[in-house]
Amino acid sequence: MKLSTWKTLLSLVSITTLTSAQLTGKVGPTTSTASKQATICNVLNYGGSVGSSVRYRTCNGSAFTNCVLKHKGSTLYVPPGNYGMQTWQTLTGASQWALQMDGVITRESTTGGHMIVVENANDFEFFSSNSAGAIQGNGYQCRNAGPRLIRIITSTNWSLHDLILVDSPEFHLIVQEGSNGEVYNLAIRGTNLGGSDGVDISGVNHWVHDVEVTNRDECVTIKSPASNILVERIWCNQSGGSAIGSMGAGTAIENILYRNVYTNGGNQIFMIKSWGGDGYLRNVLLQNFIARGTAYGLDVNQYWSGQTQVAGNGVQINNVTFQNWSATNKATNKCESSFGTGSCLRGGTPTSFAVTTTSIGMPSGFTNPPSLSGDLSQGFATNSPIPIPTIPTTFYPGLPQISPLAKNK
Repeated sequence: MKLSTWKTLLSLVSITTLTSAQLTGKVGPTTSTASKQATICNVLNYGGSVGSSVRYRTCNGSAFTNCVLKHKGSTLYVPPGNYGMQTWQTLTGASQWALQMDGVITRESTTGGHMIVVENANDFEFFSSNSAGAIQGNGYQCRNAGPRLIRIITSTNWSLHDLILVDSPEFHLIVQEGSNGEVYNLAIRGTNLGGSDGVDISGVNHWVHDVEVTNRDECVTIKSPASNILVERIWCNQSGGSAIGSMGAGTAIENILYRNVYTNGGNQIFMIKSWGGDGYLRNVLLQNFIARGTAYGLDVNQYWSGQTQVAGNGVQINNVTFQNWSATNKATNKCESSFGTGSCLRGGTPTSFAVTTTSIGMPSGFTNPPSLSGDLSQGFATNSPIPIPTIPTTFYPGLPQISPLAKNK
């Protein structure tokens, strides 16, 4: 375990028992999938056709504007097949609707932004009924210079599931605030490079579970503002590991529970990161983490070099618990200018002090943690295509997925 580089002197940390960090109510759509299929808005009837090149064009937006917005209880349907997409779509403001993506959409433009944005939706479902719907970003063609794949903005009572996201030029899935969302049964394949985040999420009362991520950046990460978020049964398969942050000015993150997270290879198991800023991170439980072959364990870093320093005395961190971790990497506690209680933190008046390192011996009877049969031995290259995988049915050793794949229902 690596607890390193806590430079902000006014940040106080208490590693104690967490009393609450869970969902506050129901998540997901408030009506059934069937109720959203009274009207089927097939993109092939609104200018789309199967094939590559510019065949997909703006048919997604056309079907949404001319069909979904006019018929409550409708489904924007992308049938099985291969589609090229050159014009990004923002779908705003509908309720009681679904986007059923059973085909494969391939990016064919290097324009920035997001290929698909859903904003201000209510009672919404984005899914693949055959558990094979995918977006192929071919990010190797425009690395860190093209679009992200999906962004869900300020939406309520929604779900996104049974989708495959591959090789985004930048981040794969971003959830920007909103409430009562559920993200599950995803396979995300990114490249072995920073800037390829799997899932970034903020908001209130969201549940993320049964997700596999391959990349060299963040696996499933919580951003500010966020409260009452549950993340579980996550498989960071040759990934940079999960995180909270980066935290900056006005940080407001509380009541967070990560449990049953499996990390195979990659960077650290988990990171909490900031540099300057203000606000708070409190009431966090990181429970039942298994890792094999990671470079580091836990990294709480309030002088994170990957972020430009933000004005402020630092984000205050309180009531954070790390419980039941098992890993193959060497365990050490490393603190620098770090104050509070627990681990190698110092009490008293905050003053700067040099790095102190304490080794932690393996407990008696320790054995290597279990693995999963689909563990990758390395990440994917940055300069060649990444194949589209299938969605696994196990995301944490010894536990089944929470919801069956849509194709198996």
